[in-house]
Amino acid sequence: MEKLRITILSRRECHLCRVVTRVAEQVQQDLSFELRTVDVDSDKRLRTQYGDRIPVVLINDRETLSGKVTGGELRAAIKKARWRNPISRILSRVKLALTRG
Repeated sequence: MEKLRITILSRRECHLCRVVTRVAEQVQQDLSFELRTVDVDSDKRLRTQYGDRIPVVLINDRETLSGKVTGGELRAAIKKARWRNPISRILSRVKLALTRG
């Protein structure tokens, strides 16, 4: 199964960005995903697209969450992103069938 990629679009002097990054690192201890942060000021296109609307959380390059993000919201978004992956749906159904006997 393909590993999820979570990207946090942030800015150097953004306190909320650091908080969201810490939340993601805590969630990463329980759930497997690749985590990276990108400074929107390092890319003119990103700076134009997102401006002051940061932090923004992308899951597999799809904008998913922004602003204040809780661990529960991030976990739910990860679950939803995995559910979009067809193999995840199949494995989930197989697991359910096996537990039901």
